[in-house]
Amino acid sequence: MTPSYLKRLAVLCSILAISGCGTTSSKDSGGTSDGLLVVNPKLSIIQGPASAGVEARKQPISILVLHHTASSLPSALDTLQGRTKGHKVGVHYLVSAEAPKARIFRMCPDSLAAFHAGKSAWGKFESLNQSSLGIEIVNYDGNINPYPQPQVEAVLALAQHLVTTHQISPENVVAHSDIAVGRKIDPGSLFPWEYFAANGVGAWPDAKDVQVFRILLKSKKLTNPEIQQLLRAYGYRLDDNTDKTLGLAIEAFQRHFRAAKVDGVADDDTVAILQALVKKYRSAPAKAATPAPSRRV
Repeated sequence: MTPSYLKRLAVLCSILAISGCGTTSSKDSGGTSDGLLVVNPKLSIIQGPASAGVEARKQPISILVLHHTASSLPSALDTLQGRTKGHKVGVHYLVSAEAPKARIFRMCPDSLAAFHAGKSAWGKFESLNQSSLGIEIVNYDGNINPYPQPQVEAVLALAQHLVTTHQISPENVVAHSDIAVGRKIDPGSLFPWEYFAANGVGAWPDAKDVQVFRILLKSKKLTNPEIQQLLRAYGYRLDDNTDKTLGLAIEAFQRHFRAAKVDGVADDDTVAILQALVKKYRSAPAKAATPAPSRRV
């Protein structure tokens, strides 16, 4: 071999060593250095064990799905590698519950579709693995156990980065329970959705609109078909028009937007919140009463 050829070969090997496996893209959260990526002063991501439950992404990222693990951190790190026969799962990010600072693990790049959503639907989207990113949050049950503040801040910083990077709209930041009505209950009624919305992640109704709708509902209640129509307009998938399915969809909605009372009953407060969300984020169905636009102060 000539000296010039050896020199070019050495340069090529150096480039390959720096670039690593080349699985990231400009839309990913970025590459890592010594297993740690510092995105900004509030967000550092550790390269965790790789999830095997992934495939090539064939759709643009449009949705962010939040889950709880229903397990400890070590168990979640093991399970989410997706190497158990017959249980090939995966996820993009896992957030620990440690104090004083929670850790964030990346288990696959954003450019891959991870098997985290299962049977799912939201609005026009079906089988959301392809169109979504998934964050698993360590909590045995987010309907019982509050999320510690260090963990909340870590998830918020990560979610802020993801919705900005991938231009995910507020109404498409969802709970696993939102996209799998009657099948899933995570991340649970104790997840701080209102706090997230106040900090630029996810949807929340305007209080003035909710109050106006409450007043309107005192004089005219909505029928079950009208409530079903509103739920579907916002994004929930109801597979049929039975009272049972309606109750399950209302329960999923309440876990997200009315955590004080999760009972599957479409009372005035629940319906008013639903109407306000449809007004703010979706095109309202023709049969749904709509208040006058709120005056800005």
